[in-house]
Amino acid sequence: MNHQELVKSGLLKEEKIGFEQINRLIKRARQNLKSANILIQNNDEEGGFKFAYEAMLLAGRALVFSFNLRPRTEGSHKIVVEFAEKILGGHYKDLIQKFNKMRKKRHYLIYGTGLTTSRSEAENAVKTAEEFVNKIEEFIQSKDPQRKLL
Repeated sequence: MNHQELVKSGLLKEEKIGFEQINRLIKRARQNLKSANILIQNNDEEGGFKFAYEAMLLAGRALVFSFNLRPRTEGSHKIVVEFAEKILGGHYKDLIQKFNKMRKKRHYLIYGTGLTTSRSEAENAVKTAEEFVNKIEEFIQSKDPQRKLL
């Protein structure tokens, strides 16, 4: 299934989205990365992990928005992961798999019980999120080099 099939299936809807909104999402993602690092340094690994995941989600949403699409509300996190996989392709397969794994863990951290996050796992989540945000920013910038993010 390509990204147009996500539209046809109703998982994404077409919507004109301004560049400023995309830029705000990238800025927020970068701020979440800073917050994640602060939380980890203060021994809140779970909080740091969640902020790292949220940074990835925000960057993923910016990617979706850059195509003038918006994910439906129900299942939007998974839709963003699927869209990123379709757009970024095989070169970023490992990164997308990490994004999806973090999505599942974050879901369990919020809705489940008994799961913890180690310091190294939280630190790795931040590294993964930084790489993902950078790749998304580069991709969006390459689509329209006349517009500068951040």
